Amino acid sequence: MAVKFVNISREAFIKEYKRLYRFTTLERFIESLNSNEFVFINPSFWPDPFEKFFLERDFIVNDKKLKLPAKGKIFAVCVSGTISSEAYWKVYAPKEDGIRLTFNTEKLLGNFLDNITDADIYIGKVNYQITREFHKISFDKKGLIEEINKGIVGEQQVRLLLKKRKSFLYEDEVRIIVVPHRKTKKDVVYKTQTDITKFTTKYTLDPRLGENHVDVLEEYFLDNFKFRVSHSRLYSEIQRNPIDLTIRITRTRRPKGSH
Repeated sequence: MAVKFVNISREAFIKEYKRLYRFTTLERFIESLNSNEFVFINPSFWPDPFEKFFLERDFIVNDKKLKLPAKGKIFAVCVSGTISSEAYWKVYAPKEDGIRLTFNTEKLLGNFLDNITDADIYIGKVNYQITREFHKISFDKKGLIEEINKGIVGEQQVRLLLKKRKSFLYEDEVRIIVVPHRKTKKDVVYKTQTDITKFTTKYTLDPRLGENHVDVLEEYFLDNFKFRVSHSRLYSEIQRNPIDLTIRITRTRRPKGSH
């Protein structure tokens, strides 16, 4: 089933995001490798209240108080166009045990997302807004009302999940959103079978990991999964040499013959 694009066309998406970056913990990544599963999370379980703002709200439609049909039926993964961010490491791996996956965008589509048949797939570029404007709905309200009245999950509800506060603009975030055709056994996650190495081109370890830990992990991934990992250099270029505060006075030589 074809992937649907929101706030960006497929062509512009491939051109702008030749690579995308996914930050996660080593534990979750290794679990994904062993199970050959890619996991999408129910946004209702995201910690930031603004992230799930619209899913938790009541909507007044024709004098009736209704919830979004998307609540409990929609799942997402957040990826970024930003390759290096200290904040990302701290948010997604607070225990300093993270890994950054570099996705080839065309392979992500061709080898994975385009082949999912049991769900509707949306890729959306996040729309960053100032906090006081966040709650406003400036797009197709009629379309949103129609979706709510029919009890279906559609593009207008997806747009609500692509709103984020402007203070996170540095993330340059893209969201991959899944709407399964059938109810999942658990409302927390949606899992689909895939070999993540078919669209991942680079694996970068947390910059906060010590060198001994890095050496062990490099050997582990090479022995068990046959690919190499690198270590983020986010903190490695700090100068270790002493800082010279010596003040040097340069004397100007007088020209010959001057008095």
